[in-house]
Amino acid sequence: MTEEMVEAGWSDAQADCRRVFEENSHPMWVVEDLKLVDVNQAALLHYGYARDEFLGMTIDDLAAEKPPQAGAETKSGHAPRAVWRHRRKDGSFIDVEVTSFAVTFRGRPASLDSVLDVSYRRRTEEQTRYLELLLATVTDAVVASDDKFVLTGWNAAAESTYGRRAEEVLGQPDALVFRTDFVGVQRAEAIKRLLETGRFHGELTHRRNDGKRIHIESRAAALFDSEGKRLGYVSVNRDITERRYAEETIRALLSDVLSAQEEERRRIARELHDDTAQTLTSLLVGLRAVEQSQDLGQALGAASTLRGLVSAALLGVQRMARGLRPSVLDDLGLEEALERLGLEVSRAQGFVVDLHSTGPRLPRLPEGLEIALYRMAQEALTNATKHASPKAVSILIHRNLTEVRLVIEDDGKGFDASEILSETQLGLVGMRERAHLAGGSMTVESSPGNGTTICVSVPLPGKKSSAS
Repeated sequence: MTEEMVEAGWSDAQADCRRVFEENSHPMWVVEDLKLVDVNQAALLHYGYARDEFLGMTIDDLAAEKPPQAGAETKSGHAPRAVWRHRRKDGSFIDVEVTSFAVTFRGRPASLDSVLDVSYRRRTEEQTRYLELLLATVTDAVVASDDKFVLTGWNAAAESTYGRRAEEVLGQPDALVFRTDFVGVQRAEAIKRLLETGRFHGELTHRRNDGKRIHIESRAAALFDSEGKRLGYVSVNRDITERRYAEETIRALLSDVLSAQEEERRRIARELHDDTAQTLTSLLVGLRAVEQSQDLGQALGAASTLRGLVSAALLGVQRMARGLRPSVLDDLGLEEALERLGLEVSRAQGFVVDLHSTGPRLPRLPEGLEIALYRMAQEALTNATKHASPKAVSILIHRNLTEVRLVIEDDGKGFDASEILSETQLGLVGMRERAHLAGGSMTVESSPGNGTTICVSVPLPGKKSSAS
């Protein structure tokens, strides 16, 4: 055995080295002046070359990129590990980590290289870096936990969503951090679904660090190892609080619109019954009296009465028409319509409504914008009547070349502007939506005892462009 090793170029002192060389599962070879002078069986299998092919090659023939410079051996007799890329016989590339040892082969200095294929490790590291970058940039909160629901992962978006840094929550049970309440499904059913199927998609509420509860749309999935053992869970949580608030606002507005429609129908029906219908009934009675008149004088008297009834019916119909849509808005424009509205509210409610108009009145605003501003002023006066008990309300309409501004200010009770979807706020939400639909914005300033100021501003892009 020793003679065979010596003949192969290994000295008696290197017999153990030769045995390790031949039996090692990792590729190994001996290099003299960059030439391959010996190679083990593992290298032949891993690279696909025959022994004769290998021994006719140099390190440069294997390398797909320039290898590290030789001569970097340390005092321990081996060079530091270096990673580069090799090409196999079939043309495929592998990333390898090479460790070199100084040896004596056939009586001459040589290098014994041990090769470790790190292609999979490199790919895994690249995937890990990609996932870390993805988790750092994704806008949804990504949370990981082990199979006991103890938190193990917490990305930057989770920190922003929940107001907690990763070091504050990692290692804690998720139930303690989130205080989860499920929406539309029982807690036990949701957890059972996740445990049995490995997946969950639904809505829930979580608690932020500041104590505020937020609505979350959550998608959770179980993670398994190669043997099917459950390692834990990862969930992608999206904060939908604003969406939920918007949906609730829309539902409330829709309910308010339907209620307003029903109230308006009730008012019109009442006026038709109490006023117009009774007048028409009187007309029928008067017509019968004309038919039954014995002489011309009696007929003329009945006709005079009928004329008065017709006039009263006409006034009633006109009053209802103004309530539905003021004709002055179509005929004379926004300012005159607001002035008429203020006079009617003053007479009916007993508080003063002042209108101030500045800027040019011509050309008139677009019809849709005039209607929107009129309805917003109407809603503001309705809110003031119902909730503010003011002594005076001031309406300012200001126009210039770039925008139109509507300001309604009252000296009434005021309210807490932080109220959510109260009866007072609901009217303001509708006004704000009208302003947005017109391309503008609305601000509200109010506090208890200090009245309310509403400012609506709508740009006039067409006027702006023509001025420029």
